[in-house]
Amino acid sequence: MAEISPKIASELALLAYTIKGNKKKLLVPEATKNHFKFNLNDVHQGSSGGFFWRETTGFVLIGQGHSQAHKGDHVIAIRGTASLADALTDATCHSKNSDTGSAVHTGFQTTFTSFRDNLSQYMRQPEVQKSTGVIHCIGHSLGGALATLVADWIKVEFNRTVYLYTFGCPRVGKKDFAIKSSARIDKIFRCVHGADPVPKIPVWPFHHAPINGVEYVSYRAQGIDTSAHSMTVGPGYINTANKNDWHHIYSQKAGSLSQRVVLNYNNRLQTTYSTHWADKLAAALMTLMIDGGAAGTVASLQVMGASVGTVYDLMAQSVVKIANMAGYEEQIRGMLGHMLVFAGKYSAIPIELTYKFIRWVFDITLGRLTKAAKMALKAT
Repeated sequence: MAEISPKIASELALLAYTIKGNKKKLLVPEATKNHFKFNLNDVHQGSSGGFFWRETTGFVLIGQGHSQAHKGDHVIAIRGTASLADALTDATCHSKNSDTGSAVHTGFQTTFTSFRDNLSQYMRQPEVQKSTGVIHCIGHSLGGALATLVADWIKVEFNRTVYLYTFGCPRVGKKDFAIKSSARIDKIFRCVHGADPVPKIPVWPFHHAPINGVEYVSYRAQGIDTSAHSMTVGPGYINTANKNDWHHIYSQKAGSLSQRVVLNYNNRLQTTYSTHWADKLAAALMTLMIDGGAAGTVASLQVMGASVGTVYDLMAQSVVKIANMAGYEEQIRGMLGHMLVFAGKYSAIPIELTYKFIRWVFDITLGRLTKAAKMALKAT
């Protein structure tokens, strides 16, 4: 069963953005047209936005394979939306159970629910049920998050062979969802740019799928650059993924929050404002929590539906308790010192092992990262 090339997958992710309005014609790139056909009747509506206002527009584009490589396949391309940017980066963001029973971001699940019934009707059509090809789920940015939920749902609800392709996708759910969806979905191609801040949010306790798996890095720039998130502007995923085979894109083991990281305060000036250090600081916090006997707290925060703000309140309280134990002061000072540099603060700020100071450091560290991600999402 053939996978879709990076070139065609990125073209489909971009094509999904064109269905927002009431278009009478779909301009399909030639390479994609050679493999898949589309009908504007297979554009499905969905809604997104805030609690009091939700816009209903075209969200999902469905195509059917007709080439020798993809005959019998179906492609589901889902567009991103800037209207979820605030909910995704806000400290009050919550999780709720997905259709498959694991905790995922509330905004993603709510938007998925708005078009799920229409998608279910398509999947239950006799010609779709008779086909034995692959269901390819594709999306960029928040569309990638929705494609992840769709892929996992189709696997559970219809037991079809499902391949997932995402570009600049944020974290969708908590650890249980990441583990289970990684095991269920037949193949996952998660493509990122090295400086794209969006794949680093929502912050822990959210995780990527495939958990501890491979990510494809189509643009290996360092730092954090809001333009690195775009499909077309800056490096542009449509340009960097312009390859005919996934083996032609650099791949690496994704940064794991479970890796052991202990930071030395004297080396804090080595910290850079980058996606690499965003992961490293999160891993350092996890290491401290486990070393300090707070593994139970970590485990409970992985499953509870508390907001991100509440999670880091509890983490700060735990760090204070660990600071009162013998042998952890330097490990905490090292972590907080590196966080201050990442947040762009004066590196010689005296470290205080109080709840107020630790919570402030968490706030400014997460705040700088989420601000960049929000800017990138708003430009989508």
